[in-house]
Amino acid sequence: MAEPRGPSSKIELRVLRAQHTATVRETVRRDDIPATIGRIFQAVSQVVSKQGVTSAGAPFARYHSFGATVDVEAGMPVATPIQPDGDVKPGQLPAGPAAIAVHVGPYEGLPATYKAIEAWIASTGHTASGGPWEIYLTDPSAEPDPSRWITEVIYPLRRP
Repeated sequence: MAEPRGPSSKIELRVLRAQHTATVRETVRRDDIPATIGRIFQAVSQVVSKQGVTSAGAPFARYHSFGATVDVEAGMPVATPIQPDGDVKPGQLPAGPAAIAVHVGPYEGLPATYKAIEAWIASTGHTASGGPWEIYLTDPSAEPDPSRWITEVIYPLRRP
């Protein structure tokens, strides 16, 4: 397998619209992230289906803090706000400028993509604003080859 080398496409600056979400937010150990996100996606999917709300895109995970423990919010964008149901809450991904890179390959290579975006942010004079998030454009259960997984990494930026 090739060494991770950052995003598989150039980093783009885009202006995003706010997006309604259905999410669960938890603080977990790093090693527990994959299992936690999988469990959250199932819970959110059940609530969205039960409430008859339309999904408006691929599932995502947003990282509010990343250290020995990780403050992660995971879920899916929705067309209209959901009603709170247990741990599943309505929320919103923010509007505004964002640095966006596409990562193709296994999730273990994502740190190189993050480093590339952080370097781009610093070199262009932008400033990050809030936690970055990953949009999982490929469902690993539908595509078993990790080299073909596509993940968008989004860093919200402060307005100039």
